[in-house]
Amino acid sequence: MGLISSFDTRSVAKSDRIDFWEERCSSTVVGLTCSTTEENGFEAKFDHYDFGSFSIFDIAGKPHVICRSSEMVRRDEKDSVFFTIIMKGNVFVNRRDRIDLLNAGDIVLYDTTTPYMHGFPTEARQVLFDVPGAEFRKRFPQWDLRDALKIDGNNGNGIAIGKAMRNTFSEVRARKYLAPEPLLVNNIWSAMEMVHDHVFGGSDISSYHLGIIQRVRSLIRSRIDDTSLDTETVADEIGMSSRQLNRILAVQDLTVRKLIQNERLDRAHRVISGAADGERIALTELAYNCGYSCPSHFSKSFRRRFGVAPSEMRVAVRNPENAS
Repeated sequence: MGLISSFDTRSVAKSDRIDFWEERCSSTVVGLTCSTTEENGFEAKFDHYDFGSFSIFDIAGKPHVICRSSEMVRRDEKDSVFFTIIMKGNVFVNRRDRIDLLNAGDIVLYDTTTPYMHGFPTEARQVLFDVPGAEFRKRFPQWDLRDALKIDGNNGNGIAIGKAMRNTFSEVRARKYLAPEPLLVNNIWSAMEMVHDHVFGGSDISSYHLGIIQRVRSLIRSRIDDTSLDTETVADEIGMSSRQLNRILAVQDLTVRKLIQNERLDRAHRVISGAADGERIALTELAYNCGYSCPSHFSKSFRRRFGVAPSEMRVAVRNPENAS
């Protein structure tokens, strides 16, 4: 669907701008309150892009402060993770008794189920990727974002992460009147995996390694329906030997084969956990679609990754009240 709405406070009377901004943000982005010291009327605008499974907001404004209070969290429920890059200006994030200061290029992740206050002391612009909280937890079950996570986008791994976010947003803007491109969704998940690897991968991982891992994951996702996809094919596409590529991936205790298998298992998990699709496909067919010729091998691999067999998970999805 691409660009689906735009809003600019300058389209309404100065005295109504704060109220309209709060109303539009609450109905489209997230419930919040806003205040400003601007004497000539608050100026802010956003473009809202439909991105398939989630949304993107390009938000710019003059100095102001927003607050999502505990009362607002209870009254205006929204379960999302905001994956945001600061494009211009300075920002502070006040959350759970901690303040983070961000500059242009920096990146911040946080969930919308915890109260927060953000301040924009200068004219600022941010691009915000609105990711469904449930999907985020399925992909990263141990990742707690009640505390905001700040990444320096101007040094080390942050440069590679920021570049991935900017490139994806540039492609989204270029397609603003076209249907969402599924591969762009994959690019954002890959960027979030880069952040995860940066946070949990230890000090040995470099921005070069992160960039290679992201390219491999994006390639695998784009070719996941190809049951013949293997290490040699991926290495050829990346432009290096299988041995060299696996040596890079070993920094994260990964191999191309493991990444392919994990992506296929994650896909199976999403199909089963989404009851509408999961109830329409037999597990033997699902195993084959995910590149497994042997259903028992698929079941063992699935249990090893998720701690439950696919048949057990399907029962739990169909009958959640009976799940242990």
